[in-house]
Amino acid sequence: MSQKFALLALLAVVFSALACGLPAPVSPPSNPPTPNTIATLVSATLTAAAAAPPTEVASPTPAPVSAPPGVLTVVYARGGNILLWREGEPTRTLTTTGQDDQPCISDDGQVIAFLRNGELYAIRADGSGERPLITRGYLDSLRGAGMLQVLIRSFDFLPASREIFFSLYAETDGYPMPFDDLRRVSADGGAPVVVLDPGRGGGQWTFSPEGKFFALSQGNQIRVLRRDGSEDRVVFTFDFVSTYSEWTYYPQVVWRNDSEGFYTVIPASAALENPSQPTRYYYVPLSGSPAQLAEFVAVPVWESFPRIAPNGTSVAYVRPEGASQAVRIIDISTADRTLQTGSSLYIENWNPDSRRVVLYDRNMPEDVYAQAFGEAPIALNDSPGAWDTLRWVSERRFLFRTSSGELRLRQDTAPSIVLDVGVSTYNFTLAP
Repeated sequence: MSQKFALLALLAVVFSALACGLPAPVSPPSNPPTPNTIATLVSATLTAAAAAPPTEVASPTPAPVSAPPGVLTVVYARGGNILLWREGEPTRTLTTTGQDDQPCISDDGQVIAFLRNGELYAIRADGSGERPLITRGYLDSLRGAGMLQVLIRSFDFLPASREIFFSLYAETDGYPMPFDDLRRVSADGGAPVVVLDPGRGGGQWTFSPEGKFFALSQGNQIRVLRRDGSEDRVVFTFDFVSTYSEWTYYPQVVWRNDSEGFYTVIPASAALENPSQPTRYYYVPLSGSPAQLAEFVAVPVWESFPRIAPNGTSVAYVRPEGASQAVRIIDISTADRTLQTGSSLYIENWNPDSRRVVLYDRNMPEDVYAQAFGEAPIALNDSPGAWDTLRWVSERRFLFRTSSGELRLRQDTAPSIVLDVGVSTYNFTLAP
C-alpha cells in the first residue's frame, strides 16, 4: 500500500469494517498517548462491574447476533499471492503472480475478488476461472485533469450475491482524491454499472441483512437507497462531528434483522468547545420519525468511537472520569453502567453475542480483552507482539493477524493456532 493510499484512510474513515478494499484501522487518528497508567487493565487487576442487569423494555426487533452455521473459509494474501484455507482441507494456492492482495470472498464461499496492480480480479475457490472485472483501461477512461492514476478505493460483496460494490479515488501530485462515487460489477462478468455518480456516493455504506437496501452514512446525514441506487432518500440528519483534522466521522449503522430500520449513534459535534455536549443514540425507522433512545457524555471520537452492539440495543462508549477513563454500556432502557476503567481506553468492537466488549488501552494495544458485566475479562491475544484486524467468526471463535504477519484462529481461551505466516490481508466467510 502506498503512502498516499494510507493517507486516504485518514482523510476519510474506512467505508466499512468488513469492506475488502481497505484494511480496517485499529483506531482512529489520535493525539500522542499519555504516560502509561494501564495497571487496572492488566488481567491480574481487572475487575468486572457487578451491577444488576438493566430493566427489560420493549424494543424494535434486534439485528442478527451471530453468523449462520457453516464451514469457515479464509482467503488471504501472502507474498503477493492469494491462498484459501478451509476447515478440514489442505491450504490451496489460488494465484502465483506475486502481485495480488486484498482478497474478499462471497458469502457462499465460491468466488474470491482481489486486487492485482490496481485492477479488480475474480477467481473461483477451486482456483479456476480467473478473470479481470475492472481493468486498467476502464480506470484510465475515468482519469481527469490533474489525475495521475485512478485506483479502486474500497470494494465488498453484496450479501448473499456475486455483486461487488466498489468506489474509486485518484492519485494526484498532492493528496489522494476520492471520487465519492459508488459502482457495482458482477463477479461472474459484465460491464461495471454506476450506482451513484461521483460526488453523490461518498461516505460509509452498510447493507441491510438481505441486501435489499444500503444505508450511506455521510458527514451530516444518513441516506437509504435500494441496491440499484434508486429510491434515494435522506432518513436522518445531524450536525457535522468536528474531528479538528482532515478526516470525516461517519456514524455507525446497525440494521434491524427485518430491514425496517437501523440504529445509529451521533457523537458530540464540538467536543473541544463543549466537553459536556452529549453523544446521542437513535433508532431510525425507514417509515416514520427517528427516536432518541439515550444520551451520554463520551470522549472525543479521535480517542475512541462509540460502538453499537450487534443486536442494536446498547452502546459501549468511553467516558472521561477525571484523570482516567471508563468503558460504559448504556442500553435502550437508559441503564448506564461501568464495565472497566483505565488510563486511555479504546473500544475495538463487540462479540456477536452483544454481551462482551473488546477493549484495550491505547498505550498497550497488544493486550486485548473481551469483557461482559459480572464476568472476568478474557485476554484475546495469546501471541507475542501487537495485533490488528481482529474479526469474530462466531460468538466463541475469532481470527486475528499479528504485527509480524501471523494469521491466527482462536476459540475461547484455548491456544490460538497459526493458519499461515507472512500474511498481509485476509477475509473470511462461513460457507454453507
